[in-house]
Amino acid sequence: MFNTSHLSIQFLPIQESELGRINELSNMPEIAEHFETIPPVPMETTLALWQYIQNGIVSLWGIHTGDRIIGGAGYYAQPPGTRLSHSATFFLYIEPGYWGKGIGTKTIQFLEEEVRKKGYRRMECMVADTNPRAIRLYVQLGFELEGKKREAFFIDGRYVDLLMLGKVLFQE
Repeated sequence: MFNTSHLSIQFLPIQESELGRINELSNMPEIAEHFETIPPVPMETTLALWQYIQNGIVSLWGIHTGDRIIGGAGYYAQPPGTRLSHSATFFLYIEPGYWGKGIGTKTIQFLEEEVRKKGYRRMECMVADTNPRAIRLYVQLGFELEGKKREAFFIDGRYVDLLMLGKVLFQE
């Protein structure tokens, strides 16, 4: 458990009974605009995510304060034995009412610890250039801009750039 100002935060693996709340969060406009799936995100998509979790393709934790899930965070990676299987791609979303309270920082630190424990060499993400809060957070936590995919993300009727950020966790 992390103490974030006055909020106690816990990261607990998502349970099947919590998928409705995960779907609700993924359909909040401030969150949905940064998802790959164009809203509304159907429950079938969330159930497909559950199958990925069950099959070990995706790891997902609920961000809890008290008995309330206020966000989700996790990562996915290529299967072992590929040239990319040393890298974990993370994602994070938090209910807008909880933004600016240090929860994102604690969540990335938690994810980094989990990824390190699994032996991944690096963490990475892609973020739309229309999300400066996320970009600022990731850079503050040591992620570096590694590239740009021009006009790779369609949002609000226009194409925007996706920025690729990464951080090497283990260096030789």
